[in-house]
Amino acid sequence: MLFITISVITLVIIDQITKLLTLAYVKPVGTIEIIKNILSFTYVENRGAAFGIMQNARWVFILFTLAIIALLVGYTLKKKPEGKLYYVSTAMIISGGIGNLIDRIFRGYVVDMIEVTFIDYPVFNFADCCVVIGAILFCIYILKYDSKTEKENGDT
Repeated sequence: MLFITISVITLVIIDQITKLLTLAYVKPVGTIEIIKNILSFTYVENRGAAFGIMQNARWVFILFTLAIIALLVGYTLKKKPEGKLYYVSTAMIISGGIGNLIDRIFRGYVVDMIEVTFIDYPVFNFADCCVVIGAILFCIYILKYDSKTEKENGDT
């Protein structure tokens, strides 16, 4: 649990620093092109969820995030799962959730800034990256764990 705590604190700090830098340097100009036609930093106030869905449902997202974090922490404390992959994925999901939760509580919206310009894709932030990568790793963990459990039980 110490690993998760330290990781979460570190990732949340990184997320909040990127958002503060975005507010200070990107918001005044709107967009800063980093790599022409590939990557830009663009200031966006996201009042919804992924891809801007459910705009202005702030309290729904706050409660949902708190519930997911509570479930992950509760499960981790109770079951003490094996494998580093579980703890890495959980730390990433929790930190991303907390990073965006801080925005929703204190700003009323989530600060997004990373824009891949070579495809039509919504602007996102570091916390979103943590949640997505954490969820992918969590799925890999589940597949690996289920495979291991099936082999131990003699299932094929």
